[in-house]
Amino acid sequence: MKKSTDIRVIKTQKALLSALGELIQNKKLSCITITELCTKANLNRNTFYYHYNNIYELLAEYKQLLMEEFSSVLDVNKNRTNRTVLDICKIIYRHPGFMRIIISPNCDLDYFDDIFGVASEKARILMDKKHEIKTTADHLACCYCNAGCVAVLREWVSEGMKESPEDIAEIISQASRKGPISILFPEN
Repeated sequence: MKKSTDIRVIKTQKALLSALGELIQNKKLSCITITELCTKANLNRNTFYYHYNNIYELLAEYKQLLMEEFSSVLDVNKNRTNRTVLDICKIIYRHPGFMRIIISPNCDLDYFDDIFGVASEKARILMDKKHEIKTTADHLACCYCNAGCVAVLREWVSEGMKESPEDIAEIISQASRKGPISILFPEN
């Protein structure tokens, strides 16, 4: 989505995402029409077409916005892993509607994986700079941590983000540092 400070544009974008979030619960994204979306959002079709050509463009612009936010966080927090995880969780928390849309089984886009692919790639590059990955085991351990992180985030979003970003970041950080078994069975 184009960054805007115009309150009308922001309200329009929120209404469209909210309506799309409701519609995608029961219908494939590819089957949702502009008319349905605008009716659900209580907007005129002309308003939609003033901003977007189609629903995919709406989602693509929002995806780009999130990827830029993630990229910015990763650039700023280059050597602060815990802070990076927390900032990523905060970004997700600020965009619940979009996140629920892209993890919906009815969404035929791989945006969730695309967005976190950027985060994983940047994290891998930072890891390479801090700790040279010399072995296959090192590489696979990084893959394990990234996949686990993405799984936790996906589950958090699908369950309605009831926990705070701080709680989720702590779970991810602890599981990545100590392993999930140490969290599940702390006395062992």
